[in-house]
Amino acid sequence: MRLFVPRPVSAGVFLSYKCSSRCRHCMYACSPAWSADWISEGDLERVLTQLSPVILPSPLGPDRVGINYGLHFTGGEPFLNFDLLVKAVGMAHGLGIPSLFVETNSFWCANDWGTRDKFARLRDSGLDGLLISVNPFILEQVPFERTERAVRIGREVFGGPITAA
Repeated sequence: MRLFVPRPVSAGVFLSYKCSSRCRHCMYACSPAWSADWISEGDLERVLTQLSPVILPSPLGPDRVGINYGLHFTGGEPFLNFDLLVKAVGMAHGLGIPSLFVETNSFWCANDWGTRDKFARLRDSGLDGLLISVNPFILEQVPFERTERAVRIGREVFGGPITAA
C-alpha cells in the first residue's frame, strides 16, 4: 500500500525552537532553554526555493493572509532574531511566495515606536500580515498590553484585520 501525500498549498517555516516563553500547550516544546540554533541562510533559501512553486495565495489575494494559505515564519519566537526574520521575508518575497506572514507572541512589543518600526521594516521587505498568538497560556507570560499593541499597530501598518490565534 502506498501513501499519497498531496502537494502542500501552505507552509510554516521554523526559524528556531528558541522562544521567550515556555507555554504549557506548546506542541514543539519551544522555550528559552533551547539553544539559539537558528536555521542557516543557506538552508532557508533551499527550503523557500522548494516551496515557492506550490504555495497558494489567500483567496482574498496574494498580498493578504489566511491561516491555511500562504507561508508563515514561526518558531519558537521569530522576533528573537529579527535580522534573520527580515532576511527570510525578503527571500520569500523575492521568490514570489504569496500571502507571507509571521507568527509572534508579542513579548517584544514593549512600546509603540519600536513595534511600529519592526512591523514597517517587515512590510517593506515583503511581509503581508501577522498571526498573533493569543491564548491563556501566552497571557501567563506576555502582558496583555503587548498583545493589544501588536494588534493595534499591526492593523495600522498592514491594514485590514490581523489574525489572532
